[in-house]
Amino acid sequence: MKKSFFALALTLSVLPNYTSINPATAQSTPVESTVSIRSFNFPTFYIRHRNFLGEISPISNSLDRADARFTVKSGLASSDCVSFESSNFPGYYLRHQNFRIRLDANDNTALFRNDATFCIKPGLASLTNVSFSSYNFPTYYIRHKNFELYIDPYSTDIVFLNDATFTLVAPFNP
Repeated sequence: MKKSFFALALTLSVLPNYTSINPATAQSTPVESTVSIRSFNFPTFYIRHRNFLGEISPISNSLDRADARFTVKSGLASSDCVSFESSNFPGYYLRHQNFRIRLDANDNTALFRNDATFCIKPGLASLTNVSFSSYNFPTYYIRHKNFELYIDPYSTDIVFLNDATFTLVAPFNP
């Protein structure tokens, strides 16, 4: 989807915390917006990094809040998609490696750029939410399993659909 409306040109600074962002209202070009990403089926859990691995967890302290803030960048491998840079570790991005979501420093290789690029799609479990397909494995989506983040192949299984659906929200305060 060339420059799809799911690509996130958002001005989040005017949104109160916990406000959901409907992908249908997003503009067409990614900008440097900071977001937090809430789980669809565990609505008190958010995508965050811990010990350089991606997971979902409840947010209860300042470290949790910092680890759950990401700057949305134009995709490192394709401007039609996005990459998620850690707010508290600039230059580190969510990427998949061996199908596990990790937080790694950008080494500027083609493999890293591909692994750190995700395309925003309508939510698999709810069209008013979002899902993230892998740029270099387009039939694989970010999903949580046992609260850890992976990319897994698309499935019509309701558990997969729910686990692979998220809500973009205004970022936690640092």
